[in-house]
Amino acid sequence: MEATVLSDRYELLEKVGEGGMSYVYKARCRILDRIVAVKILKEEFSGDLAFVGKFRTEAMAAASLSHPNIVNIYDVGQHDDIYYIVMEYVEGKTLKEIIAEQAPLAVERAIDIAVMICDGIGHAHEKGIIHRDIKPHNILVTKSGMVKVADFGIAQAISKKTITFGGNIVGSVHYISPEQAKGEPISPATDIYSLGCVLYEMLTGKIPFDAESPVTVALKHIHDEAVPPRQINDKIPVGLEAIICQAMEKLPARRFQSAEQLRNSLLNMGTGYSAYKTGSSRKNDTIVMPPISGEGTDGKMKKRKIRKTGIVIIAIALLGLFSGMVFMLGGNLFGKEVVVPELVGKNINEANAEALKLKLSLSVEKKQFSDTYEKDEIIHQDPGKGEKVKEGRKIYIILSKGSENIEVPNVVNRELSDAEIILRNEGLATGSIDRIFDDKFSEGYIISQDPKDGEKVPKNSKINLMVSKGKTPAKVAMPDLRGHTLEEAQKILEENKLVLGDTKRQDSNEYYSNQIMEQDTAGGVMVDEGTTVNLVVSKGPGPVAQTRGLEFTLPQESDYYKVEVILRDAKGERKIYNELHQGGETLNLGVNYFGSASVEIQLNGKPFKVQKL
Repeated sequence: MEATVLSDRYELLEKVGEGGMSYVYKARCRILDRIVAVKILKEEFSGDLAFVGKFRTEAMAAASLSHPNIVNIYDVGQHDDIYYIVMEYVEGKTLKEIIAEQAPLAVERAIDIAVMICDGIGHAHEKGIIHRDIKPHNILVTKSGMVKVADFGIAQAISKKTITFGGNIVGSVHYISPEQAKGEPISPATDIYSLGCVLYEMLTGKIPFDAESPVTVALKHIHDEAVPPRQINDKIPVGLEAIICQAMEKLPARRFQSAEQLRNSLLNMGTGYSAYKTGSSRKNDTIVMPPISGEGTDGKMKKRKIRKTGIVIIAIALLGLFSGMVFMLGGNLFGKEVVVPELVGKNINEANAEALKLKLSLSVEKKQFSDTYEKDEIIHQDPGKGEKVKEGRKIYIILSKGSENIEVPNVVNRELSDAEIILRNEGLATGSIDRIFDDKFSEGYIISQDPKDGEKVPKNSKINLMVSKGKTPAKVAMPDLRGHTLEEAQKILEENKLVLGDTKRQDSNEYYSNQIMEQDTAGGVMVDEGTTVNLVVSKGPGPVAQTRGLEFTLPQESDYYKVEVILRDAKGERKIYNELHQGGETLNLGVNYFGSASVEIQLNGKPFKVQKL
């Protein structure tokens, strides 16, 4: 069965998924020779021109996104009545599949996944795009653990009048925000609510709200409170439960106001996880005071009479103690306020010097890999820039360890399309691609790679590949095709295992119509079998007849010679003279010819002389 090819470019290989609006196919891009995913709008939506217009507009908006945690869109097109989006092909599982197999997920893993989702949707929000359908089905996780948010095809650019399509609910009702369910305007906080539902499900194995009908589920999102996640899974830290509940607040204004804010809270949650696990909290510490000296064992205080001089001495002592405390602890007791500076993006030494000037100190809470910040640069600070604090306050920071080094996988003897997917899933990119003939590796397979497998390189590094063009072809001498008809030339090329390329036609006074007048590789040059030859074919009118005298003297070695004259001109090759003459005789012949011409004189069947006319 012949494969379906969209726009003469995307060859559909197999169906790999289906959503509410579209089918998803694994496909091959014939131009770039790479594996892609193609999302095709279902027929019931293709007939709605208003919907198709919105579908294309939103897909084009999503195509502007480029981020490691987003499934990138390569192309948006139409083939007859088929509307499609071409996107990055990701090998792995959906988060829904992982939850079904492994829920509840470990706290650390759930936080890692949620942080990467925040990075992806945060990038989209910065570009003015809200996903509107965050759910585990749209979250892809590669074998190496990289998380990618998919299906921005139904996202919509943010505007003051953003509404759902036709007033209908868009997206899965189990993760829908209250404002979506009510048909109200949406904002980035809409995606944060849905992500809160996803985090809830990762840690409990259950969706926050469920019912027999979608409408009932939507109403629960509007009015009901979800069962606290710790009632389902008591291994969830108290602090993480608070983050989930804030993300799922009914009012958008009470949620985290940005994906970055939620991300930072999750990262801080990760640094304090051990404290939450033990259930300890500095706020709940209880200090047990020893009994006051002088109390009797019977619990009764002995009454003692204090003289006036004693009272004065005690008062002076207390006043002195209080003055000393003010002098020693004045800055901390009453507290001089300072404004916290911007430390994010600065080197730790630079930031520490700036903090000391304000009598603040830095405390490194955690170090983590970062593609954005160089090693020893600050990724996050708490309190943040602009907040007012007392002198002596600690600023808690997260410090960058630089880009994460990745072990380069082995892609030698893999097909190029497979190699590109393997590298991309490992967080690497394809660099330059050189193609050479090779007798060992089949055409399209990787011969070598640089850097080699096993080497450690930073994330997003480019891996240069050398790809086989197949076995080294045999060499053949290029035939001279000038003067032959196009049909004759094609037959000659086939006999020599060469390929006819482009042909174009030009007027010529030297060659007749349909004769070859030029070729891009000259006759006699050694070329590879399979080489393509481009030709110029004459449109005529061709040469006019010319006449020239030919004079030559026969040698005297023999008494008689059989004289033959062969003419080669625009009309081809033909014998124009064949007579017997005495040795030493001088002959004068008139030659009629067309275009460029030459004559060959043969004596007794052997070449004697060649002369151009």
